[in-house]
Amino acid sequence: MDLTNCRSMEILRVMGLADDYRAQEGSVPASTDFDSQFVTRIIGEESKLLGTWHVPCVTTQRESIRQTNDGTQAAEPSQRCSQVIFEAWMRKLILKQASAGSAMQTRFGWKYLHHSEDETGVWATFLDAEQGVQHRVRSRYLVGTDGGGSRVRGSAGIRMLGGPMPIRFYLVHFRSQELARSFPFGRCWHIFSTNGGFVLDQDDKDTFTAHFPVHLLPEGAIDPKEVVYRALGGPGPGEKAVVQIDEILVHSAWTPNFSITENYISAGGRVVLAGDAAHRTPPHGGYGLNSGLADAFDLAWRLAALTQSPTPYGGPLLLQSYTLDRRPCMIRALSRSHRHLVEHLKLAAMFPRPVGLLERQDTEAVALRTKIREFLEMSGPETLDRGVEMDLRYYSFGVWGDEDIYNDEGPWEAERYVPSTRPGRRVPHVFLQGSKSIYDEFGPAWSLVHFVEDSGHSGAKDKSAPAVTAETFVAVAAKFGMPLKLVKLVNETHAHRVWGRSLVLVRPDTHAAWRGNVLLQEICLSLTHLLLSLLIVTPIRPSF
Repeated sequence: MDLTNCRSMEILRVMGLADDYRAQEGSVPASTDFDSQFVTRIIGEESKLLGTWHVPCVTTQRESIRQTNDGTQAAEPSQRCSQVIFEAWMRKLILKQASAGSAMQTRFGWKYLHHSEDETGVWATFLDAEQGVQHRVRSRYLVGTDGGGSRVRGSAGIRMLGGPMPIRFYLVHFRSQELARSFPFGRCWHIFSTNGGFVLDQDDKDTFTAHFPVHLLPEGAIDPKEVVYRALGGPGPGEKAVVQIDEILVHSAWTPNFSITENYISAGGRVVLAGDAAHRTPPHGGYGLNSGLADAFDLAWRLAALTQSPTPYGGPLLLQSYTLDRRPCMIRALSRSHRHLVEHLKLAAMFPRPVGLLERQDTEAVALRTKIREFLEMSGPETLDRGVEMDLRYYSFGVWGDEDIYNDEGPWEAERYVPSTRPGRRVPHVFLQGSKSIYDEFGPAWSLVHFVEDSGHSGAKDKSAPAVTAETFVAVAAKFGMPLKLVKLVNETHAHRVWGRSLVLVRPDTHAAWRGNVLLQEICLSLTHLLLSLLIVTPIRPSF
């Protein structure tokens, strides 16, 4: 993984972590573009540039978000950063929280073996590899985030649909100052060669990852340096380009995979899957780890509702809604990733035989390079699918629809996000007066956003606003033990217009759960229906 997309960065912003992540050593600077190059060979004077996908840097994207401010943009731009950096940073955050007196405990080095599930919880068995001792742990829920070969998934009996593609790549994560100086067309994020290899610039300094098809490597034991040399080399069979490799950091084989589980939760309702344990996708489009982050964010608030002390406010259907919300979105991501992969196959089919003919200067070669460049311009960058990333439409028990939830929904488009507060949709990001993001106003759990238009003159208030204050809404939620912050926004006319309603109930995952412009008693009734749809553990009948 080398891209934390705009939705993932938005999630990190809600958690108060976005700036810290961008500041990590190894994160690519905000002034560096996200460009991808397509070349005949990655280094060498003979190389010809076939095309470029240009994606502007974080600084430029931020300015575009501010200037546009129409709800179509995320709260944060994407961030280029290696998974190696991301995981080390996450581990540091976990250890810091665990050592700060919280209830969190960590057990690094424990290997999951198996589990058994009953009506009230899960018994899981682990092996402490260092001590050689097994441990049984009792919990109310077990979350399997243990990757594509998930043992938790297997033990839970959850079936995976789909499978691996008939090709394997070998990756080498390495450092090379010489390579950093050797690119014929300047530095870029991805660079794809006609020989089937590609290289990722991980930190805009001297850290790279090379990928090369295994079947094109010599038989026998794989030398990681040979993989790098072949990836950098020319289009002819076995052509290599040697550079000084300062350090090999990681190397392994990997297989692109299209698969998704039938369900994200076990039949007993106590074991849940997230990330690669629930779905696997090729790297095209960058949906792998980013979808895992979205899973975790959507799952966390549900588990919090089910385990909140002293009064849980969620029931079994709340956890079931996790599958209903997330799985259709992942199917769309898988479909889009397949589209991107097919585009690369179409490109490869355009190459002549032998491929080295593309490096000639005759009329035929120039015309073919022009045709390839036009194809790449039409195909476009594969990391700008704002519909896949942000137009996430949920229709589960966790939303209470209005008259528009199924009517006038509008077509879904992979490449763009159309702002909407229809229940189930991710609510639009917009800057308020004073340049503060509306996302920064949300509470740590649920938020009731209340737009109030008041000119300051007696009787000149917005006719669509409720006749009575929304504090009663908060009081009803409190009776159910539901943590809710009232966000009252006065005279935020632009944001009000983008959001389209005077009242919007925002879930902890920033999706709309309910919206309206109705009288207070009807509001409370709608909230009651919403909470009952989540099967509250201890129903309380509010008095209106």
